[in-house]
Amino acid sequence: MNTRAARGRTAAALAGATALLTLTACGGSGSGGEDGEGAKGGRVIEASNGKVTVPAAPKRIVSISYATGALLDLGVEPVGTSAIDENNPMELLPSQTERAKKITSIGSGIETNIEKVASLKPDLIVVEGAGAFDWNVKKLEGIAPTLYFGIKTPVDLLNAQEKIAQAVGKEDVFTKLKTDYRQKADQIKNTYGDKLKNVNWAVASSYGNGEFIVDTRTSWVGRVLADVGAKFAKASDDGKEHEVTYSQEKIDALSDADVILVPRTFATGEVPKEVKELQDKPSWKLLKAAKDNHVLPVTYATTDRYGTSIDVLGQIEKILKGL
Repeated sequence: MNTRAARGRTAAALAGATALLTLTACGGSGSGGEDGEGAKGGRVIEASNGKVTVPAAPKRIVSISYATGALLDLGVEPVGTSAIDENNPMELLPSQTERAKKITSIGSGIETNIEKVASLKPDLIVVEGAGAFDWNVKKLEGIAPTLYFGIKTPVDLLNAQEKIAQAVGKEDVFTKLKTDYRQKADQIKNTYGDKLKNVNWAVASSYGNGEFIVDTRTSWVGRVLADVGAKFAKASDDGKEHEVTYSQEKIDALSDADVILVPRTFATGEVPKEVKELQDKPSWKLLKAAKDNHVLPVTYATTDRYGTSIDVLGQIEKILKGL
């Protein structure tokens, strides 16, 4: 099953489909108060599946879905990972891709091979994935302490990366990533303030079916744009949901956008076929951004952590230089 497509659903749909999983006695789960030191020198981390005691210094980590990118950002290489393919939502940085391909695959998408995971003898399993799906957390808990982060909205991904950093003792690396991101965002805001005040931004994509999606200021890239002080087109300015689906008959909802960002797949360097088909619509070509050649692709359009968010900042800065 393609878990990337799941991120094209609304936050409400994801939330409605999710039920937080409880810990099993055999899963190495912990008890205690807030995140902190647990039994036998371990640390208690609060995740979607409760308060879990993880080893003080985990050495053999299996990462599932987004967790792989989150760990690699922190300089931690897992012993097992979800396959690096089109069914896996994670988008790795160029410096991480070759490393990740050498890590043992434990299945694609949500189809985790439980026996393969067990054979790697992990001391910690980290699952970070869309809450709408069954990630076999209870079975994984029977192998090793398992942290499950069920993702409902884009900001959950950043919060999960912080928890993962705490679990593996890399708080200092996480703090630096977050600081680097904030400093870069502030530098862009200060340098391009005038342009940012006069440009309406929107983020759009499509999975076909006669529809298109507008990401809002609380979406993946929308959050990054908001952090640099960008001004949003009307359709992207509402942050109640992180994305809104429209019929393709309503393309004029983007009429006030000066710049429209569309997704570019890292693996291929291309805009997805469904988005190209959207851009071929006569009504799309009438949009101001299209006429001005300001429909621009952005890699990591579903940026899930600080590593890729810093990259997105660099792309936004490059766009601003060209406006």
